[in-house]
Amino acid sequence: MSSENFYATLPVITDFEAVTQAESFGTLPADWHVAFCDVRNSTAAVAAGKYRNVNSIGAAAITAVINAAQGVDIPFSFEGDGAVLCVPPRLLEATRAALAKTREVARDAFNLDLRIATVPVCEIPAGFSVRVARYRVSENYVQAVFSGGGIACIDGIVKDAATAGRYLIAPGSVEPLGSFDGFECRWQDIPSRHGETVSLMVLALHHEPERAAGVYREVIRKVHEIYGDEEACHPVSLPQLAMTFSGKLLADEAGIRAADRSAFGRWQWLMHTRLMVIIGWVLMRFGVRTDATDWSRYKPDLARNSDVRKFSDVYRQILSGTSAQRLALEGWLQERFKRRQLLYGLHVADRAHMTCLVFDYSGRHLHFIDGADGGLFLAAKEFKKRAMQFVSRTGV
Repeated sequence: MSSENFYATLPVITDFEAVTQAESFGTLPADWHVAFCDVRNSTAAVAAGKYRNVNSIGAAAITAVINAAQGVDIPFSFEGDGAVLCVPPRLLEATRAALAKTREVARDAFNLDLRIATVPVCEIPAGFSVRVARYRVSENYVQAVFSGGGIACIDGIVKDAATAGRYLIAPGSVEPLGSFDGFECRWQDIPSRHGETVSLMVLALHHEPERAAGVYREVIRKVHEIYGDEEACHPVSLPQLAMTFSGKLLADEAGIRAADRSAFGRWQWLMHTRLMVIIGWVLMRFGVRTDATDWSRYKPDLARNSDVRKFSDVYRQILSGTSAQRLALEGWLQERFKRRQLLYGLHVADRAHMTCLVFDYSGRHLHFIDGADGGLFLAAKEFKKRAMQFVSRTGV
């Protein structure tokens, strides 16, 4: 019996706290593969102001693999400077080709070096697994959630020189082939309505699954207690949403969508995108209904379809709040860190950055949200520094 429909047939959870419950998850079939990509030397890229490029390439990889899947529902996670996707065996070669195409575009459009790999689930070391759940974010967006330690383990495998060669997709080994249809980057960064946009990541330190789940439940509840409900701390606020006409900001979309064109062809795409921005502004401003969608609903749907809270062996969330709220949360996290219950990292900006996947304007559109200026990537950098403090103190 084919395992291809494994993910599509998993039950859907509607309460995010259910990601802490083992029964919410199914184990990824042994014949599936985990595809991985991240930007090498991303620290230097972010320091050079290329955080938008870094985000765009992670989103572009997801776009290319979704297009290659041709309607097969696959789980994925946007990681800020890359992406993780899981595919059944029939889609492996198309996925590898799509990742190779994304690497080519990253190099040519942004001078970024993308590490790409695929790892068979059956080769994940004993003691780790990839467990997947489906969390309904909105009517039109069901998000993949991962547990079991397998995703974090794969990250280590493909970055370790001793094991990476077995799984990395070497340049020239796969013909680059893929479509980025649906990738869009047409919005200005979104100012925080409360003053700060916080990118947060937390890892429970307990090895026992139940104790770790308890820590994550505490974190979820503490965030709610300090920042309020999801709407109160959502980084996408409709009054702050504004499309951009800037050639510099639209260059990411042109670089990816027109990667195979000449310089003149890329300029043509940029002009086309500017025209689409003008048309989109008019349609949304006046709430026009077209065959594509009811444009009065597009911004509210965009906010609902935004990827702002996720779990992939680590809890991540983008929050809009005040400095007092952030200091209260950070104080609580620091106390739990001292008790050796969790590791955390956070980054503070004054706005959020959004990258979009738009396959259907009437509902099937997804929006990846990150803190501006490096967001999740810089939160992860702080997280790693704190992890080294933990190791030096405990010898673990």
